[in-house]
Amino acid sequence: MSSASPLDVARDFCAGFGPTYEDAVATCRKLVHPDVSWQSVTSNDHPVESLAALLDDLRRARETMGAEGFGIDVHRVRADGDLVVMRRTDTISDAEGNPLHVLDLMSMLRVVDGKIVWSRECFLDSRTSDEAWGG
Repeated sequence: MSSASPLDVARDFCAGFGPTYEDAVATCRKLVHPDVSWQSVTSNDHPVESLAALLDDLRRARETMGAEGFGIDVHRVRADGDLVVMRRTDTISDAEGNPLHVLDLMSMLRVVDGKIVWSRECFLDSRTSDEAWGG
């Protein structure tokens, strides 16, 4: 059991999800529950119902679009109990650090015992997000 607050876990997740692909994977392994449910337009065709599926989704992004780096810029964040809501911009970059896609979204996370157990993402331009993620 972790003593970190849900807000701290969400902030740590965003801060650690990059700049490299390896950082994103390590952060997921550290802060995401093995049985996570992650719903997003990026996973419509590839349901994410486990940490393994989330890591597979990242691997697929690396292979299909050359995603070698990630960054999350949090604009607003609020917590209420185990729920955290964020307005953020995610950047997916190539191996040289050049942005491939910039995605604006709202995200709601549920954090239990220091791990993200579910996430729901709503992209502000889902057409661009779907195209970026190879949907």
